Amino acid sequence: MTRILGCIALTLLLLTGCQNQTTPPPDPLELVTESGRLIRQTTSFQMIVEQTGAPYFILTDLGELVFRRANAQYVAPDIMQASVRLLAIGGIPAEVDVFSQGDQQFYRNQILTANQWINAQFAPGFNPQRLIAEETGFQAALRAMIGLTYLDLTTLESGVQAYHLRATARGADVGALLAGLVYDLGEIVNVDVFIDAANKYPARFVIVQPGTETEDEPEPTTWTVDVFNIDGTPELDPPREVQLETPTGSSS
Repeated sequence: MTRILGCIALTLLLLTGCQNQTTPPPDPLELVTESGRLIRQTTSFQMIVEQTGAPYFILTDLGELVFRRANAQYVAPDIMQASVRLLAIGGIPAEVDVFSQGDQQFYRNQILTANQWINAQFAPGFNPQRLIAEETGFQAALRAMIGLTYLDLTTLESGVQAYHLRATARGADVGALLAGLVYDLGEIVNVDVFIDAANKYPARFVIVQPGTETEDEPEPTTWTVDVFNIDGTPELDPPREVQLETPTGSSS
């Protein structure tokens, strides 16, 4: 009987030991390094950039407007088209389409250009190739994270299971995460990074600009960037002046 009780006790101890053995959390530096490497190898991806909290003003030919949302399509090596939602004074919405190929930029607006593409800059100095360039793009932005820590495994609204990391960074170092549409994020920003646990691609970035709160808007300027449709078939509507190597949409 004593021997049987001893065996039971030993079995319970072994089971308890197995239950206490948990999988160690992934190394955050290895995660962002691999994620940056993978995104540089893609042929295309989409990004939705959404701004909440204190307004972010940009100066355009339509005047000073508030940036609210952009849906951008990137195609390697140097093409990006985006539909940008802005708010004019009084909260009147304005939609601007932007097309970039290399250093060339075009934009169109229903009122300002009669919905015709014009060859002019919307985001000065932006080149889509910078999105995936080693020294300026996603990879560089991820490498620039300061105090990177792993928080947990979470599920995004899309159903994607993602590793959640947190860090700070210099605003200038993470501008590529906003598709080059915003180029002044201030000195230091807080960054949450979500990396798809299944394929290690970046899935979401949340960038918070501390100190931007106002009396009217107590929440700081916050940017949520979702990356999806990686290597999917792109849909572009390029200006007539642009010649695409492969048919990805119709010209206008």
